[in-house]
Amino acid sequence: MTVTEPFTHHSFYHLRSPAQVTSLNFDNLDIYTRYRGHPELDRLDHIRLLQHELGAALAAGGRCSAIIHGEIIQAICAVTPLAWDSEHFGQKMAKISISSCPAVAPKTLQLLAEKTVMAANLGREVHISCEVDIDNYLCLNTLLSMGAEILDLKREYRAKSLKNVPPPKFRAYVRPYTEADRDSILEILDYSFFATRFSRDSILCHQKSQQLYRQWMKKILDRSDEERTALVVEKAGVVLACGTIEAQDLRFAGVDLQLMSGGIYVSRSDATGYYYPVIYELIQTALTHYSTAQTCISLNNHAAVRVLEKMNFGTNSTRYALRLAR
Repeated sequence: MTVTEPFTHHSFYHLRSPAQVTSLNFDNLDIYTRYRGHPELDRLDHIRLLQHELGAALAAGGRCSAIIHGEIIQAICAVTPLAWDSEHFGQKMAKISISSCPAVAPKTLQLLAEKTVMAANLGREVHISCEVDIDNYLCLNTLLSMGAEILDLKREYRAKSLKNVPPPKFRAYVRPYTEADRDSILEILDYSFFATRFSRDSILCHQKSQQLYRQWMKKILDRSDEERTALVVEKAGVVLACGTIEAQDLRFAGVDLQLMSGGIYVSRSDATGYYYPVIYELIQTALTHYSTAQTCISLNNHAAVRVLEKMNFGTNSTRYALRLAR
């Protein structure tokens, strides 16, 4: 393969297409995806997930750059424009993805990242976010050296079984969502606050940050029953809480895995103690169709973390959420 347009250093290159990305050797890289530790995935699967992410950056009009010796990648970085986020917040937004082998010097990796951001040509006002695994010290310290600010620490909790997990109280109040519940759920969201990387980001509009979760919930509820599970807590005819989880198919990246993942939980401020029965029922439903289910929680959400730790779910993937200073 011929890689065009080298940087001033002979081993720094811009990649031009997803095909160029997949043609290179990723064996030297430390790769951490949000599915880290998943028992049904091997290293090749994680490589494919990273390759898809890098290729998607190019397909979206972004940039992907690498340090290459021969055909072997020593470090790679991509900047992806985020069209939906940019429209929602009314400003240019993008994300940076970065991976390296341990032998790359921190200053060299920083130069690669800086060159990739410059090549993306998104302007000085662009908002650039990033997620880095908690064990990926080289890439984390590189981004911090570039002025990145840590805004959140998130953990993926994964379940393959509810065996030995004690059934919670209040399960009798949990039932499937119906369209008649929609207005009640959206009203709860209007009065809810989510402490996340968005709410801590001083550059972003606070109101628009909170509106994200309303848009996210509406998007999930609009999906079919086969594509998501949505449950509500109803007591004395009043909807008190709602929890959701979504079907995810990784075959888009060439990875043969389907699971339930993500989702959102919201409750009235005077309705505490319902997260456990809702997440229990969500996972129980998910595991009737898929081998695994996982959910991502901000570690400052102490109540949810206590529940998931009590349920003894796996915690293989923990990631910092950062924003680059521009």
